[in-house]
This record gives sequence, structure tokens and C-alpha cells, in this order.
Amino acid sequence: MTEKQARDHAEIADLFARWVDATRSKDIDAIIALYSSDICSYDAVGPLQFNGVSNYRAHWEKCLPKDAEMIIEMQTPVIRVSGHLGVARFLIRCGIRSDDGCEQASWMRASFHLEKHDGQWRIMHEHFSVPFDFDNGEAQFGLEP
Repeated sequence: MTEKQARDHAEIADLFARWVDATRSKDIDAIIALYSSDICSYDAVGPLQFNGVSNYRAHWEKCLPKDAEMIIEMQTPVIRVSGHLGVARFLIRCGIRSDDGCEQASWMRASFHLEKHDGQWRIMHEHFSVPFDFDNGEAQFGLEP
């Protein structure tokens, strides 16, 4: 890995650390600041896709719980960088914890495409998914890494 690749790798890892912190604290402005204005997201929650940061912001505002704690446990991302492009993948446990301690969370798969413009890495595309059982078509929310 070149010195530049190592620096870019560290910057992308830092971006994900900020993403986790902003999500846990439900700081919508800090979350959205990490995305490109023309983000395309395939979130685990419908619709099929989100295009543009304003549409995705509205989705985040709808999904962030008002009266519950966000659960975000992200495994160390596998990051690859080439020039101004970066990709990352990891498993992530997402959900909420209510005041009584009840959790609604599951492990999911995540992959990201990032681009560096004007010296800043931004998320251009993300994809979250939950595996499904081939035989019955049901989502497998109970899987563990």
C-alpha cells in the first residue's frame, strides 16, 4: 500500500467512525454531511432506492427514533482505494433500544462506494441488505457473524 493509499484508507475509516457517532447521536446534519449530493442508496428499508441527498435526508429523518437509543455496531470495514475511488464493506448491527431496554436490531450486510472530490471523501452509493431464506423467502434477521 502506498503512502497515499494508506492516508486515504485512514480518511475513509475516519469517515465511518464519524458516521457511526453521528448516527448514534441522531445528528442528522453530521450524517448528511458525509454523503454526496447525488447519493444513491439501496437501504434495507424501502423504497427500492433513494436518489439525491434531500430525498435521503427525509428518509433519515423518518427513520431516526425520537424516543429510543440507536444501536450501531459496525465491524471493522474492509476498505480498498484506487485514485479518487474507494469501496468498503462490513457487517453492521443496526436497530433501536427503548427506554425499558427492549431491542429491535439485527445484523446486516453493508457496502459503500466513495469518491474523493476537493480533498474530501463522500459516500456516493451505499447498499444495506438482510439475507433471506431461499426456501421460504423470509428475511433472516436472527443471523450472527
